[in-house]
Amino acid sequence: MRRRSARELIRVPDAADLSGSAVRSHVWADSTTWDAYVQGASDGSIMHLWAWKDVIERSCGHRAPFLAAAEGDEIRGVLPLVVIRSRLLGRRVVSLPFLDHAGLCTSGDRRAEGILLQAAKDLADDERAVLELRQFGERDLDLARSLDKVTMQIDIGDGAEALWKRLPSNRRGQVRKAQRNGLTASIEGSEAIPEFYRVLSTNMRDLGSPEHGVTFFRLLMDALEERARIISVRTSAGETIGAGIMLRDRDRVSLPWSSSLRSSFRLGPNQILYWEAMCHAIAWGAGVFDFGRSSRGSGTFESKREWGTEPVQLAWYHYPETAAASYEDVQRFAWMTKVWQRLPVPMANAIGSRIRKSIPN
Repeated sequence: MRRRSARELIRVPDAADLSGSAVRSHVWADSTTWDAYVQGASDGSIMHLWAWKDVIERSCGHRAPFLAAAEGDEIRGVLPLVVIRSRLLGRRVVSLPFLDHAGLCTSGDRRAEGILLQAAKDLADDERAVLELRQFGERDLDLARSLDKVTMQIDIGDGAEALWKRLPSNRRGQVRKAQRNGLTASIEGSEAIPEFYRVLSTNMRDLGSPEHGVTFFRLLMDALEERARIISVRTSAGETIGAGIMLRDRDRVSLPWSSSLRSSFRLGPNQILYWEAMCHAIAWGAGVFDFGRSSRGSGTFESKREWGTEPVQLAWYHYPETAAASYEDVQRFAWMTKVWQRLPVPMANAIGSRIRKSIPN
């Protein structure tokens, strides 16, 4: 069997080679050099790490060609991609599905950016698929774009005491009320996955939305190691009623997955979850806390803004220009929400994990 090299040319390398440049696009195969580049890149993030390739391929079964623009063995830029072949939404090539952003990572190298973008278009054409790049902030790309999505962030660099004083008075009151109700929060590792998943899957069923299987989150926690932690909210009796996964990314901590049991909303689990998550992020040395993605004007957007957050633009680019963004396609199936809400949680989990892997959002 031929040994796989650290880089392999994609099927149409000439189309990805601009103006005779020695920089070419490759499907990369070496995780060490990939992660070393991402961690040193000015626009690199935890969303660009090789770990996501392993998590998505193993839990969802998708092919994940991670593209690098390289001059010889030296990486000049990267673009992680996942190919999704969905009966519901058709074929898509996404960077990256299930996450708020990933997209092009080039440290401002326009030549590498152009090469990677052309290679991604070629891959989408080969797959007869829609290309979707999810970028943190806007870029000057020759692609159609959607600016509906933002991520909600708050500066926490001045410490917990200063942050508490800056919170709107109604939020401080809600946190105090949750504390009086006996709720506490703790930071844990992979051992907390069963309770995290019980809360998440129950809440997502109540919302009428399929969720990943527990394997996705087990692989995620194992792959990201010290960068990932679970925050659990418990009652005085020890019942877990809220939980979330926190990701540490340089001076930023994000909370991309979090839920509380609707039956316990009167106790205020979300208030304790967010407040204690920010306090832990401060102890972690972070300067920014990211509440996660929202659509402008939505209920979650307004709720997060009540914590004093500010929206930061996420630009989702797609090709061809006539294609719809993936979240717009998903809206066509909104009628399924009421059906899903009637399913028992075990049934929703069993069916939902098969559906969720084909939905890029």
